Amino acid sequence: MFDSDSFGLWAMFAFWGSAIGGIFLAVQWANRKSKKSPAPRDVIIKSLDKRLRDGEITQEEYQQKINKL
Repeated sequence: MFDSDSFGLWAMFAFWGSAIGGIFLAVQWANRKSKKSPAPRDVIIKSLDKRLRDGEITQEEYQQKINKL
């Protein structure tokens, strides 16, 4: 069943299968991760409030960002 000639073939299949599978899993993980917000809504609003108070963003930018949430 396994002779010296077929070992290299099976090793190549195992290598490429794990490489392609790893890339597929990494892409799936990245897509799932990017769909979630990095912080809860209330934390984002507090941050935007602080940025507005400090003058980093205008009232219009503030409203746009709040509406996107």
